[in-house]
Amino acid sequence: MSSIFNNRVSRRFSGDVSPDATERETFEVSKDATIEKVTTRFYRGPQLDLSIRPFVESEEGRERDIVDVIGRDGVVGDNDVFPFHVSEPVERGDVVGIEVTNADGTNTYDYNVDLELDRAGGVSRLLPSILQRWL
Repeated sequence: MSSIFNNRVSRRFSGDVSPDATERETFEVSKDATIEKVTTRFYRGPQLDLSIRPFVESEEGRERDIVDVIGRDGVVGDNDVFPFHVSEPVERGDVVGIEVTNADGTNTYDYNVDLELDRAGGVSRLLPSILQRWL
């Protein structure tokens, strides 16, 4: 029996970034979906020198942030886990990714980001609720 939970997909970005470096990891969306959750994990040590910026790039090349962070270019932390509940529509062909920047000139830091996508209806699932608000 099929259920809505079979349409949930998790993607993990995990690695390390060298001193004074920026890394990007991406994947292409194969089916319309909605990003429902972004969880960033910072291990002990970076003391706010490690910044993670989750983003979506459309087929036209326009980038948009998945998580709004006021006053910073990305999510920062030290020995923290931040679960962000979002509702970001993505379409087939869009590129989802993270940009990780290490501002520390000496140390390499690990990062871990999990994204949860819901393919149940994808973008079309949002249209009725949006139209209902405006009509």
